[in-house]
Amino acid sequence: MKLTFIHWRKILLLTLMVGFFALPGQANSVIVTPPRLQFTAGDGGFFEGQIEVYGAKDKDIFVKTFFLDWDFDRNGTVRFFSQPDQVERSATPWLRMEPKEFILPAGTKKLVTINGWVPMGTAPGDYWSMFFVEFQPYSVVQTSGVRISGRIGGSVTVTVPGPALCKGHIASLHINEVTNGEQKIEAQLSFVNEGDSVVEPFGYINIIDYHNKSHGQIEIPTFKVLPRSTRELQLPVELPLKPGAYVAIAVLDYGGETQTGYQKVFTVQ
Repeated sequence: MKLTFIHWRKILLLTLMVGFFALPGQANSVIVTPPRLQFTAGDGGFFEGQIEVYGAKDKDIFVKTFFLDWDFDRNGTVRFFSQPDQVERSATPWLRMEPKEFILPAGTKKLVTINGWVPMGTAPGDYWSMFFVEFQPYSVVQTSGVRISGRIGGSVTVTVPGPALCKGHIASLHINEVTNGEQKIEAQLSFVNEGDSVVEPFGYINIIDYHNKSHGQIEIPTFKVLPRSTRELQLPVELPLKPGAYVAIAVLDYGGETQTGYQKVFTVQ
């Protein structure tokens, strides 16, 4: 059973994600910052920004730069695509990065420019790609040994201005009792982003009985959902519930005009 809730006061949104979205990229003393670039296309569709690549303190580094398409699977795992045309809302064909290759002397940094143009007629909303900085220890003569290389990645989001659709809903909610000797339940929630922009929903699941008495709340942390895609969450929680029937009411604020909700009846044996 789906419910619709009037928009409520927003709490502070978390703007950074885990992994390569969360902190300046770093490997073997090489640092790339910022890890996220967000552009809004201007007049003529042009946009531009820069990243800083800091070299290792004790050796020269050979650097190559490039882009890859990516998206999430339903569980939020990042997937990369080496071939084009695998991601419908890819910004990769629009992007340029200069310089593409360079030597970074020990203890120095280099500014790398990322820019591009949005083609005329592109529908409003968010499009995305991933930039990569690939590096390897550099030496003029290398006669033997193994050459070690690494990569650091960061996300690029391009927003095309205009009346983009912002719409989403909770598609399903399941509550399972975890029978491992502990008083735990697991909530499984599915959210569908029907809109044209990246959204970051957050909210809660309230557990009540048939007398409308609250028996606890499951917090739903901020998660990222790409346009026209579905994300599934698993939320295990310790909640001491006596045997009986309960109602789980999930509420998500995803930035739309109203919140989205869903309720589910479940029993504890």
